[in-house]
Amino acid sequence: TPALPEGEGDATAQGPRGGVTFAIIKHTNVCGIANRPSVAEAWQDALAGDSESAFGGVLVCNGPIDVATANAINEIFFEVLIAPSFDAEALTILQSKKNRILLQLNKPVAAKQQYKNVLNGTLVQDKDKGNFEKWEDVGGRAVTGSEREDLVFANIVCKHLKSNAIALVKNKQLVGKGCGQTSRIDALRHAVEKAKQFKFNLKGAVMASDAFFPFNDCVKLGDEAGITAFIQPGGSIRDKDSIEYCKERNLGMVITGMRHFRH
Repeated sequence: TPALPEGEGDATAQGPRGGVTFAIIKHTNVCGIANRPSVAEAWQDALAGDSESAFGGVLVCNGPIDVATANAINEIFFEVLIAPSFDAEALTILQSKKNRILLQLNKPVAAKQQYKNVLNGTLVQDKDKGNFEKWEDVGGRAVTGSEREDLVFANIVCKHLKSNAIALVKNKQLVGKGCGQTSRIDALRHAVEKAKQFKFNLKGAVMASDAFFPFNDCVKLGDEAGITAFIQPGGSIRDKDSIEYCKERNLGMVITGMRHFRH
């Protein structure tokens, strides 16, 4: 099935420690993801992030699927569900509809390289397994503990989005994302509009960018939307413009030294 490669967009395996992470993937991009104490809560908040795009998607969870979650999932159309285990009754519920693929993930995916066909050849590169090489607070203040948790989560999500990519996260829930855009500021505009579409308040949310900010327009627009902290790899000759803006506005900014740039 063409839907199976979408599982490669899975961000749950690298999710935060503690709780359960549920991701919804569409055309290899994460369109909804949340980390919560229970599987049912994680599903509910992952779906709330973009219930429109979730239709026909691939669902991935790093916790066992129980009856409550199965009943909730059963209400929507999806192609594939991947989880480490399924309760017997939950499995019966999910198998009640045809043309679904239910996969039990017995061990983490161990592939170390990825391949892409181009012209008359094949490109081979190592898998992007990292999150950040360093954690350097360069903004107007050090990020808070809760901001740090959200920034770590947002950066993992962002690396699984096609570049140019922006992820907006609040309380370990993806509340807005822009991906596959031809400019970074357009990716951010898309992310902010997604958040507005699903009635999220971005005040106190954080932003992750898969590559450096070439100008300070992204931090300005993020600030106007309510974003209080940013995470990015750095490396632009104009890094100082975004950094200075954050200092002037007392916003947090973290430089990681690791670009993701998924294509």
